[in-house]
Amino acid sequence: MFSHSRFRLADRLVDPRQCTIIKGDTQLKIELRAMQVLVCLIKYAGKPVSRDMLLQEVWAGGEVSDNAISRIIRVLRSHLGDDARAPEFIKTLPKVGYILIAPVIEIEEVTKEQLFTSEVMTDISSGSAEGYSLKRRFFAYFYCHFGKLTLFIGAITIILIWGGTRFLFANQVPLHSHKDTELQRLTYLEGQEFNPVLSPDGKFLAFSQRESGAKNWRIGLMNLESRSVSYLNDPFDSQSHPAFHPDGSKIAYISFNKSGECELKVVELLDGQFNRIDSLTGCKRHMQATSIVWAPSGNSLFYIDEDHQFDYFSEKKVFSIHANGSNKLQISQPYSVGRGDYALSLSPDGRYLGVLRNVRWYQTQVMLLALETGTWQNLFEVNQLLHTLAWGRESQSLIYRSNRGHLTRYDLEERSHSQLTNIMQTIISPISNQNGDLVAVLGEFNDTEVWQLASPFYPGELDSTTGEPKPYISSSGRDKLGAVNSDGTESVFVSNRTGVPELWFKASDGVEKQISHFNKIYNIRDISFSVGGSKLLGRVNNNPFVYEFSSDTFNFIKLETESEIYNVEWGSSSDTFIAAYDESGKTILKLVSVESGKTLEVLVEGGEFGKFSEDGLLYYTKRVEKGLWMLEDGEEVMVNDGFRATTNMSWTIVEGYLYNLVYSKGGYFLERLNLSDGEVRRQPLPYAGLRGNVISVDKQGRVFLVFSKPRNTDVIAVNY
Repeated sequence: MFSHSRFRLADRLVDPRQCTIIKGDTQLKIELRAMQVLVCLIKYAGKPVSRDMLLQEVWAGGEVSDNAISRIIRVLRSHLGDDARAPEFIKTLPKVGYILIAPVIEIEEVTKEQLFTSEVMTDISSGSAEGYSLKRRFFAYFYCHFGKLTLFIGAITIILIWGGTRFLFANQVPLHSHKDTELQRLTYLEGQEFNPVLSPDGKFLAFSQRESGAKNWRIGLMNLESRSVSYLNDPFDSQSHPAFHPDGSKIAYISFNKSGECELKVVELLDGQFNRIDSLTGCKRHMQATSIVWAPSGNSLFYIDEDHQFDYFSEKKVFSIHANGSNKLQISQPYSVGRGDYALSLSPDGRYLGVLRNVRWYQTQVMLLALETGTWQNLFEVNQLLHTLAWGRESQSLIYRSNRGHLTRYDLEERSHSQLTNIMQTIISPISNQNGDLVAVLGEFNDTEVWQLASPFYPGELDSTTGEPKPYISSSGRDKLGAVNSDGTESVFVSNRTGVPELWFKASDGVEKQISHFNKIYNIRDISFSVGGSKLLGRVNNNPFVYEFSSDTFNFIKLETESEIYNVEWGSSSDTFIAAYDESGKTILKLVSVESGKTLEVLVEGGEFGKFSEDGLLYYTKRVEKGLWMLEDGEEVMVNDGFRATTNMSWTIVEGYLYNLVYSKGGYFLERLNLSDGEVRRQPLPYAGLRGNVISVDKQGRVFLVFSKPRNTDVIAVNY
């Protein structure tokens, strides 16, 4: 995608291949489009670069708005720490374009021979100058090509042995060559593309697309030869998840509107254009996400839906339906603690259905359904929510996004994982067509920040100030809320600003520092301060830990049972914690010792999320029932029959109040339940970009929320 050159830009190191900018010990990832613009500015350093030049070199002559280019420049300035009013790197030339004013030095790549000559051969000082130079070149050449010479000699030996044994044995072992994965960008559109898929003949690309700042998605169809794009005209507000018919004559997709209606539809294709639309069946209201694949015959489809008899979220399941909308059948019955089956992929030979099952809320079980026999097989688990699953061309491997952001191939026969891609930019949503041709999405959808909001409830209680939210934690990466202490003066959060997710601490003076250095990239969840704020409880994958601020140490707690946990919370003191266990699909809340990891007490069978209040009472939710419950003298007491928590981190108890972040009727609300008298108050949170899965509240009633900013994504072809 880029040249192999790196550049010294003032005191920054720019590596286009890895899409990184390094200053001192800090390494920042930047999106691909921003790096392409920076490389263009570096190419013409000291000279004006016009809008037309950027369009030609970065967007391949495509149509792009001035706002889109301005956004990229703002992103670059943010990464470089530049100020548009007093620029040190990028200067705006009104009505002309931009100019890079910082000094640029191209870094010469050092070969093995040069490195050997400069570092190893300096001690050779005897002989004439000519002999010395000759000797240096000889030893340097030998050093540089030692591995090749060894391989050559080894290869000759193997050939001789193979040639001799050929006369003795009839069997021959086939040798398979390895080809490096190549990435080719297919779209240059401004905004976000998602769920891409190639037509069976490879001539068209279908995808979901939304413009920058837009909320709704639309189905686009690109002719890969002419690069022209046509969009589906559907009366519903949004469309997504396109799936080509095996003969390429039509596309199935999901369509939904603002009122929550959801339908599975099929649109005919005529001469590469969208034609007649037919509604196939309705899907669960407000679900707005599914996965669709056609059966090899083209007479039926497999798709994801929920149980329509429940108003709230239920487990997703695999269904099949005839192409005329008849004979709807349920294929799977997940029993896991999680959202169930949510993504499908059909093998090129048509024999297997790859299924992603959400287990324990933040883990994915990769499964295989044999369509001929109806048997299920568990393959492996990953500690993240995968978007999609793809197949290799030979139907003997599955391709998914690893937790490092690379595409990884799982060999079904050898049960082994191997990395397919190796670039700094994140690759998501790999999708294969009926031939195993692979496309994916390049880039992250959002940058996230933590914002602070004054108490949204009426004056006189807790905090008399109100107002708009303001940034609290923000960087060039993705910052997600962990927890804020009771005073609101310190916080711990998760950030990938250095390239990988780690735990960071923000002190009362505003200084932020990294406190974790995990060996692998993990899913970090359930962060909370102990009473007094001297310790931190959390979970890395399924492993609970306690962090001691005084000694700056992490202590992982070894549990006495093999059953896995899916959330943790402090107990009534810092010596214990609540662990939610998944035992054969049944949820159990247990009180566990921090020191020994032993279960001290079974609190609630069937409990899902649990928290202790300041007065030592346990409040909890159940997985199979709505409502908030309380444990009083060993007896269950219903506190509020309408309560429902999204995650363990979307609700909290502070100063006698329970705060809960809920989504209802297209918007977010903050509920506050008075635990003493049961009074419930609800305030709308009409803020764009709000992410509704984590909150923290301090004793002043200030609320800390996660907001997101959209980023540009593109579709790439993955040639492997």
